[in-house]
Amino acid sequence: MKSLTRMSAIMVKEIRQLSRDRITFGMVIMIPLIQLILFGFAMNTDVRNIPVAVVDKSESALGE
Repeated sequence: MKSLTRMSAIMVKEIRQLSRDRITFGMVIMIPLIQLILFGFAMNTDVRNIPVAVVDKSESALGE
């Protein structure tokens, strides 16, 4: 339980420091948010125009 108390104290301290310094708040929150939005629009997971080949190593006729 002591570790949770310590972690919460550190979180409160960091939030207080961020609230005092707007530039740091912008760097910590806004820059990753902007990057996430930009990469989300830039990324495209549609698969198109991929050549496909089938190799039959058993050397059997089709349909057997």
